Amino acid sequence: MAHSDFWAFLVSGLRLSSERMSHFTGYIEGYYGKLLTWTDRFQLLDALARLSLNTYLYAPKEDIYHRIEWRKPYPKAWKTEFQRFVTHARRKKIQVVPSIGPGLSFNYSSANDYRALLKKLATFVDSGATTLALLMDDIPPELPSSCQADFSSLGEAHGILLQNLLADLRANQSRGVSLWFCPTVYTDQFIGETGDSQTYLHDLSSVMPKEITVLWTGPRVVSPVLNKKTLSEISKQFAGNLVIWDNYYANDYCPRRLFFGPFRGRNKSLFSLTRGLLLNPTGLPNTDIFLCHLLSGLVHGFSPSKAWSKTIGKIGYAKALQAISPFFDSPFAQIPPLTRLHTDKLENALNTLIWQWKSSLQTEWYPYLFDFDTDLKFLKKQKTGPDSEWIHKKYPPVLARILEGLGAE
Repeated sequence: MAHSDFWAFLVSGLRLSSERMSHFTGYIEGYYGKLLTWTDRFQLLDALARLSLNTYLYAPKEDIYHRIEWRKPYPKAWKTEFQRFVTHARRKKIQVVPSIGPGLSFNYSSANDYRALLKKLATFVDSGATTLALLMDDIPPELPSSCQADFSSLGEAHGILLQNLLADLRANQSRGVSLWFCPTVYTDQFIGETGDSQTYLHDLSSVMPKEITVLWTGPRVVSPVLNKKTLSEISKQFAGNLVIWDNYYANDYCPRRLFFGPFRGRNKSLFSLTRGLLLNPTGLPNTDIFLCHLLSGLVHGFSPSKAWSKTIGKIGYAKALQAISPFFDSPFAQIPPLTRLHTDKLENALNTLIWQWKSSLQTEWYPYLFDFDTDLKFLKKQKTGPDSEWIHKKYPPVLARILEGLGAE
């Protein structure tokens, strides 16, 4: 079955509504370590449309013009492709939200930096985007010393910057432009880590225009649960004007791991507290389409297990995938005991998935499947003593030395 036909077949099995939700639901290209091609992005847009998801947030950390070299204008070729991307998305009834992350070097007291940022955001409007995002995540949580004469805190500096950007964008571009913002404190986990982070959200919310939507990851950077208990306080602080940036399946912080289990710890009730939920997954296009199916299942009211079963059941090697799935479930899952009988069953499933299953999705999963198979073989070798040559062929140098030592014990 051809790749495009395969995903269309998978979507048909979910029996999703063709109506768009009023909330923002969809995909974030926001990870470290990978940069999609335009072909990948168009493929993802088409998948979002088939799944009745409606938003694509463009925020790749590896786009040098987005973060490291944010002052430099995008090349002409990029602008042409981006305009095509926004036009295609509009036809599919998907909103593209482009973003800039200048926080590593932005000077809040510099008129030149402000003009450069405003010009960069205006470029997106010229390409057809109507909602833009400013990201100040993953930067030091203190106000730079060079700006302390002009602002009382980083939160105030961000709030005033957002005030000015929104006013100038609307005056110079279009009154219909909207802004999203990812704050430096974007999770409960960061509140109180430093002196400034204790007051950051208060200072920000008291100055920032109330209509600006805040991106929030929940109680943790990678949150096990998102519900009324974990979101009610922050939702109240920003009057419900939140969009969840969900890192549940992200693996840029653990690139040797892959998660594709049920989308647990969330349900439709969180939409009563927020304006939506976007998934920031792996940067592997076919894997991310698979994971967007699980998000779509949540949006359309399926239980996590039902959405997962329906999705995995259409792939063709469901029994083998179900056998290994506890080891690829989520960062929060407990793995089952590895008895000899269980290990044999796992190796049989992996043999099927590595050597018989052939598809674009399997190509992305192959390294993780192969590594898991290698780990199981090492576990067996511990019974008879390690084979030093085998270990050093199979594992990276530092890990090989550690494993060789473990075996010697």
